[in-house]
Amino acid sequence: MRKAFVIWAREVKLSQFLGKSLDAKIIVSYRKKWGNINIPALFRYFIQGADTYRKLRKLRPRFIYVQNPPIFAVLTVYIYCLFNKASYAIDSHTAYLDKKWIYFHPLQKFLSRRAALTTFHNYKNLEFAEKKWGIKNGYVLQFYNPKLEEILNEEEDLPDFISKKLAGQLGLKVFMVNRFAADDAWKEVIAAARLMPENLFFLTGDYTKASELRYPKNVVLTGYINHKKFIRLMEKCDVVLALTKRKDTVLWSIREIMALEKPFVTTDNEVLRHYFGEAALFSDMSPEDLRKKIEEAWENRFKIKGKIDAFLIRDQLRWEKDIEFINKLINKSNQAEKKIH
Repeated sequence: MRKAFVIWAREVKLSQFLGKSLDAKIIVSYRKKWGNINIPALFRYFIQGADTYRKLRKLRPRFIYVQNPPIFAVLTVYIYCLFNKASYAIDSHTAYLDKKWIYFHPLQKFLSRRAALTTFHNYKNLEFAEKKWGIKNGYVLQFYNPKLEEILNEEEDLPDFISKKLAGQLGLKVFMVNRFAADDAWKEVIAAARLMPENLFFLTGDYTKASELRYPKNVVLTGYINHKKFIRLMEKCDVVLALTKRKDTVLWSIREIMALEKPFVTTDNEVLRHYFGEAALFSDMSPEDLRKKIEEAWENRFKIKGKIDAFLIRDQLRWEKDIEFINKLINKSNQAEKKIH
């Protein structure tokens, strides 16, 4: 059976790995600019919707998995399925709970109830949808943990200014997964860097988004770097920070960190402790606590590596069971669709 996975984003590795595991054709529709001009979100969604529909008509899949948000990607897939004898599933990321999407929750409820399956990345997100929307087709699907060779290219060159900083550093090299978004703890990390002047901190992301940005000499702002360079730089660092201020969020970056077997510090919250309690160090994200946990992560790096290795063995079995379950559901949905038509 022909399957597709629809993504309306520039680069989402976690969805791409899920699509690959399901043997689905990846359909990416993302158009943020027209030349040098930013396209307003409403018009961008119209453009991406038309592009997605055209690609689906050409491929003619019988089953479509679609990443949410934006909910308009799901709406496009729903319309296609309505007229083309197909069924669909939704891969809902935690961002669907963000303030800007709350106004569209009635639409999300409508589309989720009509999907063959709606997957969520943690149990808290599923509980919300079950209690608020009354959905019966929800399922917790934790992220796939990529293998090292699937994400790391050791021949990838880093920008010269980053390579020079790495070459001249004698202390610890700390990598922060960062976008300068509202839920990123970059201010706290910069404050922690001031407490650790002998160590070098790399902060990724488009720093032009940040206002009143002041930082010490031991902080390097990389700007936006593509995924290959992002992973290559992470691999060259000693300790990784994967922090979030967003409630009930499971971070994809933790999966990449564990593929590299790096000691890491993440946010101390219920969801992250539930999934990564055995392998991570947790911080309240205060500068002093971040300093303490970074030093602890490095001191216990070999012990942490052993815990990560054990976690990955069990997690691979978990992923295989999840994919088997989803494939069975897809086949069942396809058979039901045939009976209807």
